[in-house]
Amino acid sequence: MEKKWYENAVMVNRDPNWYGSIDDTSLETCKETVKYYFKDFGGNITDVMLCVFEQNTIVPSESFEWRGEKFLQKTENGEEVDYERKTHMLYNCYKKYGVDGVQIFIDLMREKGIRPWLSIRMNDVHKGGQPTDVHRTQMFYEEKEAGHMVGQPYGYYKTAYDFKYPRYRTALLGYMRELLEKYDIFGFELDFMREIYCFDYLNDTGIQEIMLDYIRSVRALVDAAAERVGHPVMLSIRTSRSPVDAYQFGFDIKTMVDEGLIDVVIPTPRWTACDSGIPVAEWKKLVGDKAAVIAGIETLNLKSTLNKPEYARAYAAAYYAEGADGIYFNNHEYKWERNEACWLINKDNALVGPREFVVTFQDIAAYPENRYAPLPIVLDGRAELALKIGKVKASDSVSVLIDFEGECAPSVSLGNTKGAVGIIAEHVTGRKIRVPEPLPVTEFSPYIYDIGGFDTEGDVTISFEGKGTVHYIKIIIDAK
Repeated sequence: MEKKWYENAVMVNRDPNWYGSIDDTSLETCKETVKYYFKDFGGNITDVMLCVFEQNTIVPSESFEWRGEKFLQKTENGEEVDYERKTHMLYNCYKKYGVDGVQIFIDLMREKGIRPWLSIRMNDVHKGGQPTDVHRTQMFYEEKEAGHMVGQPYGYYKTAYDFKYPRYRTALLGYMRELLEKYDIFGFELDFMREIYCFDYLNDTGIQEIMLDYIRSVRALVDAAAERVGHPVMLSIRTSRSPVDAYQFGFDIKTMVDEGLIDVVIPTPRWTACDSGIPVAEWKKLVGDKAAVIAGIETLNLKSTLNKPEYARAYAAAYYAEGADGIYFNNHEYKWERNEACWLINKDNALVGPREFVVTFQDIAAYPENRYAPLPIVLDGRAELALKIGKVKASDSVSVLIDFEGECAPSVSLGNTKGAVGIIAEHVTGRKIRVPEPLPVTEFSPYIYDIGGFDTEGDVTISFEGKGTVHYIKIIIDAK
């Protein structure tokens, strides 16, 4: 069987501030400094998505204000502003030397054998509560005044554009056309996790058809670009963690895939936590062989705790066991050594070396009552929690670490779907340790349990018996 292009894909999305502080003292130093921000991409990375749009664009455009010009703006929304103190070397690179950082990125990725993508944040809301901001366009104030945003019930996301109204989505379509006509890329990403709140979905109906028709228009642009450059151009969508959640927000992913509108589905968390329970198997069943399913791993594991290779390896192993075609790293900074190590993880080595499966949660949900949040577990006797942790061999070293609030440590056991049960272990008093992740309070007692003779293809049931509350669970696996 012919290998599909996305098999064992390792995708990395680069934040919009990719250009950092660009040295613009000369044409050559400007070019070399732009290259510096991509020089370390390599290893097992197969695809890089470069984000070029938040609320305005980091490249000149006829559709939206350009960030470079924004740095020179003196008044906004009736107030005096001073953005010139912010980094604006990118502006000089364009204006003084005609240096196109995006084209440098595309060329460099191809030199490295990495597939270049452009990504746009479809509905970014950064600094939405501030009276002015460098990210803004004039459209923001006009559409807000017209009431064309999702509104107050959505809290932090209240200034997200409501796609029910055509002005913003039409301008965005024009911007996509500009990008696709200017750049020869492998793929185009629609990042709807910045933000997924594209409708007043709590009140409006018919939103799935509005979004579906919009994606049809985007696909037409992508197909026209493919014909122009003489090779296929892929279209991916970064969306909420589950098909049901995505649909509730307005995204009928199944119909998009069935109509051939999208080539890649990327279910991910938003930002505040990795998601240990992304239902990859459910996505694979939904899309079949019509699209790739690439599971997302965030830069934060739990709130302020940065991701690290042991965590990323554990989530990757779990997602691959469920049938994921690849892994997607969002918001990971190349300058962090731990993130570079994360990018080395793929299907071939996810089970090699130590991994730490931290039970986390769904950071946003269409309806809070349906949010995946397995912890805390209140014990008054026995309780069980089903998890998907990836393949474990009987020869592997397996431990369970819990943070527990109660008078004495509970007993803990692991079981798999075949009914096999690991050795029931009392906590190892000599290995009592402090959990590094941030927790609601710090008075809990962390215990570690060694589990022997355990094996699974991916499914595991962890059982607790005692009285108290389990606030944190980490399964530590060291392949032998």
